[in-house]
Amino acid sequence: MIKKIIVTIASVMPNILKIPLYRMIGYKIGKNVKVGFMTIILGNDVTIEDKVKIGALNFFKMNKLSIGANSRIRSLNMMIGPKDLKLGKRVQIVGPFTFMNLAENIELDDRCGIGSHSVFYTHGVYLPYTEGHPRKFGGIYLGKRVWSPAHVVFLPGVSIGNDSIIVVGSVINKSFPEDSLISGIPAKMISKANRLKTVMTRKELHKRMKEIIYNFMRDPYLQNFKIEKRDYELIIKNKKQYLIKLQFYEKIPNVKKYDEVIIFGENIPKINDKKVSSFDLKRRKKILRGKLGKRFSKHLKTYGEYFD
Repeated sequence: MIKKIIVTIASVMPNILKIPLYRMIGYKIGKNVKVGFMTIILGNDVTIEDKVKIGALNFFKMNKLSIGANSRIRSLNMMIGPKDLKLGKRVQIVGPFTFMNLAENIELDDRCGIGSHSVFYTHGVYLPYTEGHPRKFGGIYLGKRVWSPAHVVFLPGVSIGNDSIIVVGSVINKSFPEDSLISGIPAKMISKANRLKTVMTRKELHKRMKEIIYNFMRDPYLQNFKIEKRDYELIIKNKKQYLIKLQFYEKIPNVKKYDEVIIFGENIPKINDKKVSSFDLKRRKKILRGKLGKRFSKHLKTYGEYFD
């Protein structure tokens, strides 16, 4: 009862007070964790690793909750039941209105993505078993890098192999191997998932990187800026001057004449300059500084690009 009261009080507190309250009742909370307004987290064993963000108005009630580093759970989702929920590193539950029934355990491995209105049922029983009606209980497992978009239903006992993709609106009533493209009611494997991927040569990579930076010009923040598009870079001007540059094993450009610089590429050397943001695709690391750098970081998320 005391835990329920503390968790309820914590739900309306700012994070600077919320996180110490969680730790006071034994929850293991990492660094830079953020939990939104009126989100309730009730568990006998709760571990939330570094840089996890949980939106507002979520409800968690279970035996054991484990959330890996850099995971994101947006608002208005519900995960309830007597068993355990384990989310790997950098899992995204896009929401809203994802529901997980934890009559048995559910695990989403590293870098899984779950779209809105998704439903996970680990039990199927209603009418009396002794009158011949069916009964099924079973945990659900999604492997690494599984992408399941909106309105997908998972039934008890299913597992999905690594690097699989599920089509919107599918009903998953059986297990599938890795690299499956899954679709239908009930779902079937229609091909290998990797047929959707383009072979990434250096030429194709550079083409896509240019597309990303050029499309950044559509950001509403830049509407009143003068933008000069050059090969592999943008020069952005108003009263100040900004640079966005692709980096391919080159020397870092002279940044002194710019008010803010964004470098996007591979194997970027560390730059100790408060006006330079960098996004390294090889190491998947970012250094984020300045208003434009933060907007570019959000822009990259629309391409599925992630950085630690």
